[in-house]
Amino acid sequence: MVRIPRSVKRFARVFVDNAHELYIVGGAVRDALLGKPLDDYDFATSATPEEVKELFRRVIPTGIQHGTVTVLFEGSQFEVTTYRVDGDYSDRRRPDGVTYTRSLTQDLARRDFTVNAIALDPITSEIVDPCGGRRDLAERIIRTVGCAADRFSEDALRMVRAVRFTVTLGFDLSPEVPAAIRRCSGLLDHVSRERIATELEKMNVAPQPSRGWRVFRETALLERFIPELTEDQDSPIPVFDHLLGSCDCAPAEIPVLRWAALFHDVGKPRCYAEDARGIHFHGHDEESARMATAILERLRFSNERIQAVTHLVRHHMFGYESEWSDAALRRFVSRVGPAEAFLLITLRRADACGKAGRAVPSPILDEMEDRLKTLIKEEPPLTRAQLAINGRDLISELGLSPGPLLGIVLDELMQTVLDDPSRNDRQKLLEIARNFQKQRLNPGK
Repeated sequence: MVRIPRSVKRFARVFVDNAHELYIVGGAVRDALLGKPLDDYDFATSATPEEVKELFRRVIPTGIQHGTVTVLFEGSQFEVTTYRVDGDYSDRRRPDGVTYTRSLTQDLARRDFTVNAIALDPITSEIVDPCGGRRDLAERIIRTVGCAADRFSEDALRMVRAVRFTVTLGFDLSPEVPAAIRRCSGLLDHVSRERIATELEKMNVAPQPSRGWRVFRETALLERFIPELTEDQDSPIPVFDHLLGSCDCAPAEIPVLRWAALFHDVGKPRCYAEDARGIHFHGHDEESARMATAILERLRFSNERIQAVTHLVRHHMFGYESEWSDAALRRFVSRVGPAEAFLLITLRRADACGKAGRAVPSPILDEMEDRLKTLIKEEPPLTRAQLAINGRDLISELGLSPGPLLGIVLDELMQTVLDDPSRNDRQKLLEIARNFQKQRLNPGK
């Protein structure tokens, strides 16, 4: 029995008392039948938007062109859509027009997948399932409502969503779905990159995103939005499986690490070389960072996400050794950032896990992590902003002018303090700056 909040039942009662139907539909019903809490509602009703407006004082026409309004009721916002039959999808995204219907069955028949075409009566808890969604939930299958090619032709994003659902729900695709995706893969070019990225983001934080990435590649869908992940097919070094393994091993609760793990070696096929020294991939870290930037920009990810991912990819080849001095460790943290230093250790662990197929103990990374924790507790100056003096001080005390030379002096002071944090004192740094100015910037004067 699905537990329905009393406020939702009261909301539904307004419709029923006025001779209208109201059902909870879509993913909320699917998730409730899978035992998850019912806390996000989409409603379908036999009432037209105008009839809904007559039932409630506060109704917002949020998607009126497609029969959707938002009702403000007892402190909640409920999205309600009139039963409808969709017209043609000329833009491969939304129907050009809709026709209202009084039939719930007709409304459910226009939906994407059977597991999303189940309706729940919020008053009686009756289930309406004309498309066999409960059967597919039990068999853990993602199947389209009707012909798969027809559903994908209407909205090409459904191909990506089908794969995403298999990963996030732990289901399999019905056999006809991958075949239809292969036939329709070119239609994905009509879909905005932002919509694709939203689906990929949801998939990539699932327990095992590799399942989805493999389906994308097997169905030729991957070539439509990240062809870079297919380049190893003609390379003597197949890195795809390693990237997927690393992605699975990265912590799901840190999305930036999942993406960094997926792309950290993507440049290896382009950097492959074989000579007297053997096989090597010189510069693959920089090339992988460049490719990651291009991929994420194409998918319209935020600048913040792009910079965070590419920063980790660019620095993932750090070569820590026990012989590193404390000053060397401080320089590393200053270069990559304190939080990023710990993320890079986690990325390196995921990299090793991706190679071995399981978590691999790493005493050297354990040691580095312990040293980093100690270093951070000491709160040494690691950035220019933490120096005891700034550019204004150098201008007023040394007569330096704003420009490149000022930056050179500040960099010198930063390196001095990284070597010895005790020298981060205003008077000491001014004296160091004077000597540097005299000996390096104005020799012979």
